[in-house]
Amino acid sequence: MAALLLRHYFGIKGDVRDPVCYVDEQTVLYAVGHNVCIFNLEQRIQRFLPGTDKTEEITALAVSPNKKFVAVAERHDEGVITIFDLHTLRRRRLLTATGSNSKDFVSLCFSPDSKLLMAQGGAPEWNLCVWTWETAKPIATVKTAVSPNSVMYQCSFNPSDNHLIAVTGNGVFKLFKLMESNLKLLQSPLGKREAQNYLCHAWVSEERLVVGTDTGDLLVVEGGELKGFIARSPADSNSIESIVGFSKGIVTGSDDGNLAVYEKTEDKDKDMYRRSKVFSIDNNAVKIRHLTVSHTEEQLLCATENNQLFSFALSNVDIMKPEEKNVDFLASSFHAGQVTGVDTCIRKPLVATCGLDKSVRIWNYMDKTLDLTKFFNEEAHSIAFHPSGLHILVGFSDKMRLMNIVMDDIRPFKEFAIKACRECKFSHGGHMFAAVNGNTINIFATYTCENLGNLRGHNGKVRSLCWSADDTMLTSCGMDGACYEWNLKDYKRVGENVLKSCNYTSCVCTPDGRTTFAVGSDKKIKEISESNIAKEFEAGGQLMTQVCLSHSGRMLFTGGEDGTVQSWKFPLSSEYQEFLCHSRSITRMCITYDDSHLFSVSEDGSLLILDIRDKEVRGSKKEKEILPFSEEILVTKSDLEEKTAHMVDLKNKVDELHTHTQYTIRLKEKEAKDKLTQLTEKYSSELEGEKARCESLITEKSEMEMEYEEKMKNMEERHAAAVQQMEAQYQQKIMAEVERYRQLSDEKELLNERWDEQNSLLVESHERLVQELTDEYEYKLQEEQLALQRVRDEKEELMRELEETRKQVEEDADQEIEELKDKYESKLGAERDQHLRLKGENGIMRKKFHAQLKEIEAAKDDNKKLVTRQKELYHQISMLEKEISGLKKEIRERDETIGDKEKRIYDLKKKNQELEKFKFVLDYKIKELKKQIEPRELEISDMKLQIKEMDNELERYHKTNRSLPPPPAMSPPCRSPPCRPFLLAHLSLARSFLLPSSPSRSLPSLLLTM
Repeated sequence: MAALLLRHYFGIKGDVRDPVCYVDEQTVLYAVGHNVCIFNLEQRIQRFLPGTDKTEEITALAVSPNKKFVAVAERHDEGVITIFDLHTLRRRRLLTATGSNSKDFVSLCFSPDSKLLMAQGGAPEWNLCVWTWETAKPIATVKTAVSPNSVMYQCSFNPSDNHLIAVTGNGVFKLFKLMESNLKLLQSPLGKREAQNYLCHAWVSEERLVVGTDTGDLLVVEGGELKGFIARSPADSNSIESIVGFSKGIVTGSDDGNLAVYEKTEDKDKDMYRRSKVFSIDNNAVKIRHLTVSHTEEQLLCATENNQLFSFALSNVDIMKPEEKNVDFLASSFHAGQVTGVDTCIRKPLVATCGLDKSVRIWNYMDKTLDLTKFFNEEAHSIAFHPSGLHILVGFSDKMRLMNIVMDDIRPFKEFAIKACRECKFSHGGHMFAAVNGNTINIFATYTCENLGNLRGHNGKVRSLCWSADDTMLTSCGMDGACYEWNLKDYKRVGENVLKSCNYTSCVCTPDGRTTFAVGSDKKIKEISESNIAKEFEAGGQLMTQVCLSHSGRMLFTGGEDGTVQSWKFPLSSEYQEFLCHSRSITRMCITYDDSHLFSVSEDGSLLILDIRDKEVRGSKKEKEILPFSEEILVTKSDLEEKTAHMVDLKNKVDELHTHTQYTIRLKEKEAKDKLTQLTEKYSSELEGEKARCESLITEKSEMEMEYEEKMKNMEERHAAAVQQMEAQYQQKIMAEVERYRQLSDEKELLNERWDEQNSLLVESHERLVQELTDEYEYKLQEEQLALQRVRDEKEELMRELEETRKQVEEDADQEIEELKDKYESKLGAERDQHLRLKGENGIMRKKFHAQLKEIEAAKDDNKKLVTRQKELYHQISMLEKEISGLKKEIRERDETIGDKEKRIYDLKKKNQELEKFKFVLDYKIKELKKQIEPRELEISDMKLQIKEMDNELERYHKTNRSLPPPPAMSPPCRSPPCRPFLLAHLSLARSFLLPSSPSRSLPSLLLTM
């Protein structure tokens, strides 16, 4: 059994709500077939998120704001939503609308934080559901449609508020507020307006919402109020199908394929937006279903109703001209409707398709590109690709055409009078082709177009043809339930199998032509051998529309009406594997010659390329090696001559430009030489002037050096005098600073003692106060707890008493009522017996009639008394109920008293917190006092450093004095100059002050140094 891998899709599912989304700047996500495609625009690589089994089709998409998750809604009995992780491509959660009659969801939206998922359900209930999707927990559900006939289109979250929701539909515009587990309907800003068909809406900011209508009008809602109304132009009557916002304004898409760009205006009171430009999509005047903008706002993607995907350069909108072609296909154009035919060739990596959109397309399945497209005037119903890849055969509604594939065109060269040909096939050698004409099969020669023969025998329309490997046999099947084998040597039928209860739609034969596989309306695949049905199997009860056999004859595939492809175990058995591929019925399938790729097309307009992986290990290898693909193309003589003439013209133009360029270069070189000569002369003269100026500057420099040498001598003399003055000044300053230092030391000691005393007193008082308050409030708290416990016990006791009293009263009342009931029932029975007896003895007891009347009156009086007694009992019961209500009131008052006590406890706790705050304030004051002491200590340390610097400066002065020579007129130098005793005393005093532990060392050491 072969496995299939999704390789590439050509197409898009345009009827999905929000069918295309940006994942990042180069990655686009969109729905196609029954899968979601993640397409990288640069690498042209597609990855896929598979659909859910047993579901019908995808109806809506939504990508989370953080670009990590995507939600996919699919049609099912209860509606299914699957959340995928975009990084791992795995399913994270499966949500279903349980208890709802809606089979699908028409719109999805994630909340701004990507934690909530909202889904608008479909008909008939139109329920709006909100989930916490990670836990699959539904939060709220509300019905949004006004009536079952109404249609809802879109739902969305506010881009910055998880709780504000907007929904639009036919005659419906509602705003909801998500409150806990309910959706509260807010007042509609459009309530005063006549209801319209609101087709779409978009949030353009946190407060502003723009709504589009079927009349082409735009409504601007801001802050829950209608702030603006942008009416359509009189010449424009198209509806607005999609809206998207960007930084400069909004872009709308209409049902005629036009893109309108609206820019913001500064006037917020009148028109908030002004339509600046309108761009049209060439040859595509269809409804624009969805618009999305990239993260950088450079590109805008448009998804249209005819399954096309366009790209628009939004960043260049200011310089674009509406009359030019500004909208291009994102990757390539796709089929706009049902694809009716597909076929591939041998010599080139090409596959050809045709469809009801009147187009024929040639695709390159290796490069994953569209090579050629050509539109015709008639619908195409079938296509066959010549093995060489140079010719195609297409069956149109009016004729069948044999066409050549040239370099950039598809050109017909022969027409056949066969209308609406539903099936045509080239032989494996390419020298013949077969075409179906109603219930007749025509055989033609490819290169002469001669009709070689006609195969007649079917009573109904022929639906499928298959050539044998040697092109000597042809197998056909049709709507008449017949499957025939034809010999092409004499054009006679050699085998047949007729099953009138089955309308065959497709058949294939093995390479040797001995076995045929066919599918039809009876939902079975049949293996026909020797004109008999050898085997038949079902594929889960679904209708199979196509069957395809590999060229090796060992892999068999079928396509179903629900868009699935089945891979059958070969030889044919009941085992098969199913793959979700398309959202509609598969119309055609084919396999490449090397059995590496399977192509399938569908009514949904998509072409799917699947890689075939044979799971079984085969020992044998193919004897023939497959040749590389050819690169030859067909070119007509006229095209070649035209291109040759064009090349000659271009070559002549190049030669002329070359000559002109050389002449221009020579002129420029001459001008450059002249200019260089002028500049050389100019700069030579300037150089001579600069040299003379340099010599004059050197002379000035020497003169200034001599002048400054004299100034330096004078400054040295003044400096020596200033040094002597500074020595005398610093001696006085040192003595003053020493005295000041002694005073500061005494003040510091006094402050330290005073602060220690205050600090100890504060700490003791604070601890004592905290302990007293703690003891007091703990005692009060215990008392309150005991009182609370007593009140609770009393409450429980009263409740028990009340319950017992109520039970007793109820039991007594019931018992008394039952007794009275039994008593009067017995009396009533006795009276009935007595009445019957009196009636029988009426003639005898007539004399006692008056006595009996008196007894009856007495009985009535007793009955009245009993009724009165019953009323008294009911009154007593009501009084007891009032007493019960009084007791309940008393219980409530007791509960209020308990609440007051608890409030008192809370106040006491609050007061305790205030005391804690007071403690914190005291701690802060203590820290402040410490901070006040720290500057004093820093000042003392600075003074120590200053004294040390003075000591060093004094040492330098002594050394300078010793190095000076003695004056000549003076006596021999004295070892103790007049200033030295004073300096020695000052220095010893300073050192003794700074080093009190060793006062005797400072003076001798200083004397030794001096």
